[in-house]
Amino acid sequence: MRFVLSRALLACALALPAAAFLVPSDASASVSIAIGYDALVKDADNVVVVTPGDQSSVWEDGRIYTYTKVKVDQPVAGDLPAGGEGYVRTMGGVVGKIGQLVDGEPVFTSGKQSMVFLRKLKVASTFEVSGRAQGQFPVLVNEVTKMKTFSRSGNAGMLLPPKPVTTTPASGVTTQSTKDFAQTPVAKLRLASEVIHGRAIDDAATEIATSWKKLHVVVPAVNDTAK
Repeated sequence: MRFVLSRALLACALALPAAAFLVPSDASASVSIAIGYDALVKDADNVVVVTPGDQSSVWEDGRIYTYTKVKVDQPVAGDLPAGGEGYVRTMGGVVGKIGQLVDGEPVFTSGKQSMVFLRKLKVASTFEVSGRAQGQFPVLVNEVTKMKTFSRSGNAGMLLPPKPVTTTPASGVTTQSTKDFAQTPVAKLRLASEVIHGRAIDDAATEIATSWKKLHVVVPAVNDTAK
């Protein structure tokens, strides 16, 4: 079943029995803590520009999830190759006559490119978007110059400034420690949306790739075996 989380789904809900449609709401109603650029990059296993295709929704653990098949158009960071394919899982969807909308989730529309910060799930070739909608940046094409730029997602909703010191993960991102927050004043913290929004694809991709390598340094294991 092809499914797109959008306002059009609300219109479909009107044709269903009242009890059959769960949590109909507007993505703009969501409120999240804004994610720092470094935290988002560090939390991602892969950063790629993708084109979504087929979608299907299923029940899992008492709620509906949608799986979107994506094709990698441009690798930015990580090990996913150009032309590779996988599935991105998002919360919400429609199964039969029952639908669920989840505020603040990324939205994939067939054929519409976007850059996504992906976190691997246990099932092979299956991912979720780190930071939810804050980890998705739709690709916009200038009609005159044909230049492609990234845009912040309109589904992220209202973003609150991050707290200077916190032990609570922001929107599911758990890689930025309390120490990191304490040493980075909120006024100087670079937010992901501010760093990436409006930038040309190649320009932003170069900075993200450089940041990803710095933040994903693999520390060699120390062999403590007694000689």
